[in-house]
Amino acid sequence: MKYVWKGLKNNTFAEGEIEAESKDEAIFTLKQDGTIVTTISDDAPKKETKKVAPKKAAKGGLKISDKELLLFTKKLTTMMQAGLAIVPALEMLKIQTENPAFTPVIDDLLIQINAGVPLSNAFEKYPNTFDNVYINLVKAGEASGNLDTFLERITLNLEKSIAIKKAIKSAMMYPIILLSVAVTVVGVMMIFVVPVFVDIFGNAGVELPMATQMVMAISDFLRSWTAPIILGVLFGIIMIIKKWLQSNVSLMQKFDKAMMKLPVVGQLISDSIMARITMVLANLITGGVNLIEAMEIVKNSISNTRIQSSLEKVKRDIFSGKPFSVALRETKDFPETMCGFIEVGEETGKLNEMLTTVSVYYEEEFDSSVDSFSQLLEPLMIVFLGLVIGFILVAMYTPIFKMGTAV
Repeated sequence: MKYVWKGLKNNTFAEGEIEAESKDEAIFTLKQDGTIVTTISDDAPKKETKKVAPKKAAKGGLKISDKELLLFTKKLTTMMQAGLAIVPALEMLKIQTENPAFTPVIDDLLIQINAGVPLSNAFEKYPNTFDNVYINLVKAGEASGNLDTFLERITLNLEKSIAIKKAIKSAMMYPIILLSVAVTVVGVMMIFVVPVFVDIFGNAGVELPMATQMVMAISDFLRSWTAPIILGVLFGIIMIIKKWLQSNVSLMQKFDKAMMKLPVVGQLISDSIMARITMVLANLITGGVNLIEAMEIVKNSISNTRIQSSLEKVKRDIFSGKPFSVALRETKDFPETMCGFIEVGEETGKLNEMLTTVSVYYEEEFDSSVDSFSQLLEPLMIVFLGLVIGFILVAMYTPIFKMGTAV
């Protein structure tokens, strides 16, 4: 029987056909010949099917998850460190990818690279998949001749970004579960339990306290058909305000600045941003990217509009001849610790090393801020929810106690 195979031979992608009694025999024969088989199938004639044109990659590229991008980068790094060239490495990744929508992107990358386009330029076609930081670090790796080293840096960056997001999700998980349970309990009480008390109070004809009347009014509202309509309108108004706020740069900057001033939460936001800025800058400068260009890339990688504006000002000041640390201090948006480390780096000529040190410092501070946030939020949530449920119970049982006293 004839088998069609694809694999690696002498560290290059290869494919062909082989005659063998079975698939195992074909693989064994190829292995003896020094071929690593990745896919193999029999060449038996198949029924004619309608030809389907290969899928084209979406314009701008597919927005894949951080985990998928990390896996892609990690595999590419490992293959290149093992001495594999770009084309066979991408061929292998195309076979191994678990996301079929990502396959057209890899196909197009292969076409571009085979046509002589550098890998970084090929990535630029897909900004939704590979951001500016990713692309510029690849460019730095190509320019230095150490692409595998810079891919390893990108892998580390992605791992740190995922760890930060995971820490935030982990910190929020318990309060979200607690809030969901509480909302369910309060909802059940308002919709099913309170109406029973309403009937009791109606038959007794007692005068109801203000708190009881409030709870009954809320219960009536939640059970009425108007509740979903009013809640929908409120949701729409909130979305319109959010859209308007995002379109107003000045107001958005004030909002982002106010968020950074909040107790505990503000520190959490600030630490994550400073860790991101210093980590990306350190990698870009190490890769030979000049400071002004690196500042532009970092600015575009930050979502906080206030910090974006400050980084733009710092970039202009550096271009005018001001030292980096002085430009940062003058914005009053960057911690003195960060400015001090950068100043030492400028004076010693080891700016990239100091930025790496600051990045590690703020990652540790971020972990500490997450712990503080969790420790503060959990008891506050429990107390708040206890007060809400307690208020409902007191409001409903107070008239019953009065009825008992009257008897």
